[in-house]
Amino acid sequence: MATRNKLLILLIVVGIILFGIIRGIILPQMEAKQEQYLLDQQNPVTHDLESLLPYKYKYMGKATNLINLYQHLPLAELEETYHFFPEKFTVEITYKEKVSAIDEFRLKASLIYNSVAAFSLIDNLEEIHYIFSGDSFTVTRSDMKRVFGENLSELLTNEMWKEKVQDRISDKSFTLTAFQENFINKK
Repeated sequence: MATRNKLLILLIVVGIILFGIIRGIILPQMEAKQEQYLLDQQNPVTHDLESLLPYKYKYMGKATNLINLYQHLPLAELEETYHFFPEKFTVEITYKEKVSAIDEFRLKASLIYNSVAAFSLIDNLEEIHYIFSGDSFTVTRSDMKRVFGENLSELLTNEMWKEKVQDRISDKSFTLTAFQENFINKK
């Protein structure tokens, strides 16, 4: 009986120690990794392409697909509304935020990134209007083709995406020039 009681006490102590390790070390580490991942998703240079691939679709007319795509892209934390113009193959995204409230480089890098992602993943999307309080920007598929190459869907591998999109966007000079030359500002 005494051996059985000692074994039972030992199992309880081991269980308490394992519970403490899981609750005190493992779970906080997992939560920290998840938080870092979510922060990385708001930066075009560290964004995970794999999170976007489920939204690849031939037609922009599937509104929920396009909205969900933008909810997984940088600037997703901003409140926005969507208007679709399927006869023109155009989407209009209206943000409640003012351009001046967003870091200039982050805004321009994110709009370039979001645009090339949308045009790469949605085959018949031709034009995007980004509207902010006081500013609006328009970009076309042909604009992004000039910057990133004729076949945008070829960019949809991790290696190509990092090299041709993310590495280039990380260069401030490239981003500012690409934005100035390809995004029409209609104040």
